[in-house]
Amino acid sequence: MDSAQIYMDAKKGNEITAEYITALPYASSLVTINDAKPLLLILALAEKNTINGSYRLTWVTEDKGAIVTENGRIIHTVGFLTNNLEELLAVNNNLPYPGKTNSWQAIYDWSPGYRYNFSANVESLSFGTETISTQRWEQETEHIQEKVSFTSLNSELINDFWMAPATSTTKPFVVKSIQYLGPKMDRVEMLMVKPFIEPLPNSSLSSNTKDSES
Repeated sequence: MDSAQIYMDAKKGNEITAEYITALPYASSLVTINDAKPLLLILALAEKNTINGSYRLTWVTEDKGAIVTENGRIIHTVGFLTNNLEELLAVNNNLPYPGKTNSWQAIYDWSPGYRYNFSANVESLSFGTETISTQRWEQETEHIQEKVSFTSLNSELINDFWMAPATSTTKPFVVKSIQYLGPKMDRVEMLMVKPFIEPLPNSSLSSNTKDSES
């Protein structure tokens, strides 16, 4: 059964339980847009960014909507009703993990309309360790908050990330995030109920995905 069919079955009324998620052969994320009902998105594609080696993950809905993430950050959206994020880049082309650097410069592009190359200064702050729990697992994380300031727009936004630490075999990954597509744009909360966890290059893991269920 492919990922689209799984999502369609869920939309037809199957309850999104821990058992249902465990049975899925795909990584998955619960996504809440503003105050709408949460949706279960399935990982449809994982491909490496040839510039920095990070994976770009495409999470899809049954109606062909999509959210693309890199290092836990939303970098592209498809199917949002008002604004879509066409691209999020770092000035140096190396989009950092949340909390990896205290400050960096981002470039935002949005559609519809010709809204390209809006620069923003990003400053990070750690709120320490927090535990994120679902019906399937519990994970210690570091809560990272980022203030994104757009000088040319005289506006700012706040994004929050909950990072699982690296281990001896895997890279760090974002367990949960609350991100805005842009100033006064949609709020997107993502909870990785079945995360994509990237192994370190020389680890003995046989797959690029690992179930984090404890």
